[in-house]
Amino acid sequence: MNQRPRNDRWMDLLLLRMREPVDAVDRPYYTTGSIVTAAMIRVALLGLICIALAQVADATIVWWTAMLSLWGLGIYPAWLQHQAFHETVERITVGTLCGACRYFNETNQLCTIMDVHVTSEEPPCEGEGWEPLENA
Repeated sequence: MNQRPRNDRWMDLLLLRMREPVDAVDRPYYTTGSIVTAAMIRVALLGLICIALAQVADATIVWWTAMLSLWGLGIYPAWLQHQAFHETVERITVGTLCGACRYFNETNQLCTIMDVHVTSEEPPCEGEGWEPLENA
């Protein structure tokens, strides 16, 4: 996999772009952890900006600005990205053998027995470590 410049990765985290880059083929580019981390970073930056705004503006303006920006720039983009991530996991769950394996972790698209991210049609263990899900 070609390494992307570090600044591009930070910009992707802060902006939470909806599409994975072309070079993200051997592992998922977005995981639950990266989505939550990006949301927390954006919320912290917006909080600092609102604290600075409170020094020069009226309290009513600051509260409205804070609430709308935290939702619109902090939480809502993360929710949209999580929905896109969930659709990707759903495609893997339905379309691959790994989706029916007890070792598949949906939270980060990980085969826990091999400790490898599942992204392709072919299971990382080549079917040898596959065990069916236990019926609950």
